[in-house]
Amino acid sequence: MNALTVDLEDWYHICGAEETDDPSRWDAYESRVCRNTERVLSLLGAAGTRATFFVLGYIAEREPALVRAIARDGHEVATHGHFHRRVFEMSPVEFEEDLARSLDAISAACGSPVIGYRAPEWSIRSHTLWALSVLRKRGILYDSSMVPMTRMGERSFPRFPRRFATEHGDIHEFPLTTMRCFGEHLPFTGGLPLRLAPYFYVVSQIRRLNDAGRPALVYIHPWEFDQEQPRIDLPWSRRFMHSFNLSATPRKIAGLLRHLRFAPVRAVLAV
Repeated sequence: MNALTVDLEDWYHICGAEETDDPSRWDAYESRVCRNTERVLSLLGAAGTRATFFVLGYIAEREPALVRAIARDGHEVATHGHFHRRVFEMSPVEFEEDLARSLDAISAACGSPVIGYRAPEWSIRSHTLWALSVLRKRGILYDSSMVPMTRMGERSFPRFPRRFATEHGDIHEFPLTTMRCFGEHLPFTGGLPLRLAPYFYVVSQIRRLNDAGRPALVYIHPWEFDQEQPRIDLPWSRRFMHSFNLSATPRKIAGLLRHLRFAPVRAVLAV
């Protein structure tokens, strides 16, 4: 069984984008998150598959009915933080405040406790492992924010689910799934890597992991189902990462739902 996850954010929630990095200006942007999420929910419903939705608290405050609809369809609702800030850009106090606000907003919207967290842009690093203790203190039982990769994460991070001990108890970590290539661990199960990788290769690699008794983690964003979304002034590399080959996402996810088995993160980890 593999974990299927959705980072519930809007088209303008891009880390490091100067044009959209001020939350006080977000209400001026067109919201497209409801229509795009409905496309995701329709695809999952047709396949009879449940997923984990890592929801921004900001969206839960403004679109509580959307969060309720996700929960009503049987999906797990977890937190993606409140203002889509990377962990290494915050102090422990700021991180806890952002987390707490997101938990309040999401719990109020869906009426159930939240036990999972994913950092925007997989932004836990070796020098921000204090975040795991803060998460556990606030009732989070699992995290999905680590990447065992140079620069994007840390080579020393685990490749597969494991537990970390904190002063408030153990917390499960479900890292981004990667493959070994040229001495590096490279992602291939979501975002731009999934849009670029040949479909048959993605399926074969996940099946290889499953045959070895390992679950894979697949992730998508609602804005990846929206080729007509507005464009933001971004550096070339960021623009490529955000918008290249968006048409591939719905097609590849539909295929993965046909050929592989998926469940929410909490079910895969049995927490």
